[in-house]
Amino acid sequence: MLGEKVRDPFRILEAELGGEDPHEFEVCGIDPKTRGRRMDESLQIVRGLLEGKPVDFHGEFFDLDQAVVSPAPSQPIPILVGGRSDAAVHRAGRLGDGWLGIWVSAKRFGEVVEQMEDAAAGAGRGEIGWLNSLNVWCGFGTSPEKAREMVAPRVSAFYQIPFERFEKWSPSGTPEQVAEFLVPYVNAGCHWFNLIACGESPEAELEGVAEVARLVGSP
Repeated sequence: MLGEKVRDPFRILEAELGGEDPHEFEVCGIDPKTRGRRMDESLQIVRGLLEGKPVDFHGEFFDLDQAVVSPAPSQPIPILVGGRSDAAVHRAGRLGDGWLGIWVSAKRFGEVVEQMEDAAAGAGRGEIGWLNSLNVWCGFGTSPEKAREMVAPRVSAFYQIPFERFEKWSPSGTPEQVAEFLVPYVNAGCHWFNLIACGESPEAELEGVAEVARLVGSP
C-alpha cells in the first residue's frame, strides 16, 4: 500500500494460478499441467468483459458467445499477474498491467520488471501504465530481535515451513528499518507494497505500516 504510483486497492484484479500442490487441482477434476493455458484464456476473456462490449471467445478451455458484463466498470481496472516462473512473468507482460511478487530480492524484482516489459514489447503492446507490486511479511518492534518474534511464528504457522526459509525477504525491526529494506524495491520498479504486518497489537501494526508509508512515500 506504499509507493508513488498507487491506485485504488479495491479496483485491482490479481491473477494467480493457485498453490504449489497438484492435489488442489486434482480434487477439482483439473489437470494442473493446463493451468497456465487456462489462465491465458481467462485473462483474455476478462479483459474483453471489462470493456463492457459483447465478447466472443472460442479457445481450448472456454467458449463464449456474446458474453457481457453490465454495467461495465467506469474506469479501467488494472490486472496484476502473480507467479515467480518465467512463464508467469511473460504472462504479466503479454496480458497484465503489472506483476505481483513475493519472496524475491530487489535485484530479482528489477530483473522481472525488465523481462515483463520485454514480453510486452514482443507482444506488440503499446505504452502501459505498469503497476508492479510485492507482498511483504514484516515484523514491527523496538528491535529486529523483538520484531522477529512477532513475524516468525505467524509465517511458520501459515505456510507450515520454518521461518528461516523466508527470513531474508521478511524485514523485522522498527518502521525505519522496514522502510530501509523496501526502498531498493521501489528503485527496482515496485509501485505498491502489500505489507502483512505482525506486531504486538493491531494498533501497533497499523502505526508501523503508517510510518513506513510516510518514510517510503505514499500519495
